[in-house]
Amino acid sequence: MSRNRAFSMFGGAGGRGSRVSVASLEGLRNAMRSDPENSKEVFPAPGPAADDKKTMKGLNDRLSGYLGRVRNLEDANKDLEDQIQDILGKRVDPNGRDWDVVEKPLNDLRKKLRDITMDNASLLLQIDNTKLANDDFKNKLDNEKQARKTVERDLIGLKKMIDDTNLNRMQLESQIESVKEELAFLKKDHKDDVDELRKKIKDSNVLVEFDSQDNNLSDTLNKIRSQYEKLAKKNLKDTDDWYQSKFDSIKVEVVQNTEALHSGKNELKDLRRQRHLLEIDIQSITSMVYSHEESLKDTDGRYNREMTRLNNILVQLEGELVQVRTQVERHVDDYQELLHVKMKLEAEIENYRSLMHDIAPDDRAAPAT
Repeated sequence: MSRNRAFSMFGGAGGRGSRVSVASLEGLRNAMRSDPENSKEVFPAPGPAADDKKTMKGLNDRLSGYLGRVRNLEDANKDLEDQIQDILGKRVDPNGRDWDVVEKPLNDLRKKLRDITMDNASLLLQIDNTKLANDDFKNKLDNEKQARKTVERDLIGLKKMIDDTNLNRMQLESQIESVKEELAFLKKDHKDDVDELRKKIKDSNVLVEFDSQDNNLSDTLNKIRSQYEKLAKKNLKDTDDWYQSKFDSIKVEVVQNTEALHSGKNELKDLRRQRHLLEIDIQSITSMVYSHEESLKDTDGRYNREMTRLNNILVQLEGELVQVRTQVERHVDDYQELLHVKMKLEAEIENYRSLMHDIAPDDRAAPAT
């Protein structure tokens, strides 16, 4: 018959199961559709016996066609039942491929996601520690800069002190030179005075009257000369002592200024060395801060890329899970529809059987007459 269509089955890829073709289901719907015109053709009005035989033959042919389609439907139904039982068995059987097979990669991804979350937490903790260390380094850098400014101010003060000390030293040296010149001049003047006095004493004619005849002029002159010499020696000694004390005080002041100059130079060297060390520390701290910032940027980039990749995988697996569930639901719907068609065909077959039972007595009665 023209309306007979074979039921086509095809296997789905990726464990999607089998589906009945839409064309076969549509053919079944058309075959089972109750059409008044077809009913008129199939069940004509009662007529002569030849027409009954012709009608009987048509019914037998149609019944054989229906039986063939029923067998095909039963085979297709059996295949669908086997596939559905296989799917249900895989769900129930822990050793088969059930939903755990689909859930396993999801569980693995969830585990990886938890691990990455823990890694992220540890990275965030490291980032916080790095930020705190960075802040500490920045504070230390600010303190070092402040100390550097203080050292620079001290250096400026020491340079000014050294300049003042050099100026005082030059002034003291000039004073020492002037005092030496003055001392030499005083010594020369004193010597000239002593020589002139001696010359006057030597050239002077003194008339001395003595009451006693025992006094000697030479003794008197010797006494006077000795007195003048003692006085001159005393004056010379006093002058030498004064100048010597003056020299000693100047020397002490020069020594003190020289020591202050040396200590200032040493302190300046120490401050310069400290400044150099501070500059090295500042450079190392700056490079360390830059290194921590670059490491922080790299860590953030790696974390973002890994999270994006895992999110994409998770979305893909969730989509595949939705597709699998949709396909299973579609298989169940197809099975229910085929079961409904089978029930309708079985009902129609029962109707044909009852009709055959009704027609068979009439056929047996016709030859008897």
